[in-house]
Amino acid sequence: MDLKFSFGGASPDHHDHGGAPSGIPLPFAGAATQLASTSSVLELHVTVAGQEVIAEALSGDGVSYGRAVTSAVDRDSVGVAAAARSALARVGAELGDPLIGSVSAVVLDLGTLAAPVLAELGVEAPGEARVTEALQARTGVAQGTPVRVV
Repeated sequence: MDLKFSFGGASPDHHDHGGAPSGIPLPFAGAATQLASTSSVLELHVTVAGQEVIAEALSGDGVSYGRAVTSAVDRDSVGVAAAARSALARVGAELGDPLIGSVSAVVLDLGTLAAPVLAELGVEAPGEARVTEALQARTGVAQGTPVRVV
């Protein structure tokens, strides 16, 4: 869809910012088109890349709603867990309400550090790991949200 606007009466000599001469149409072909998700799934994916821990809010069809990167000063389970908490809190803040309440899972892709990081985060549980009250307080992700390891 092409939209054309004409700003009649606007003259560049009446403005300091030097606008377009009056009466010139401006085409906006496809300007309103944005990528949108058709999925009802919203997951927070946490990965380690070198010295960085990356948290990204992804819909089920791959649309990114937010991304946060933190530095893992120490590459042990304590350092990666702290960086993961920080990245989750940052991406959660970027999502804001009501999206943070729509998170359906936290997905950890941490390789060999996954089990010790789960223990550090306090979400290790017999059976299914879930976000605890303490982790919710630090990240904003709702208590009881499933935590999966891939």
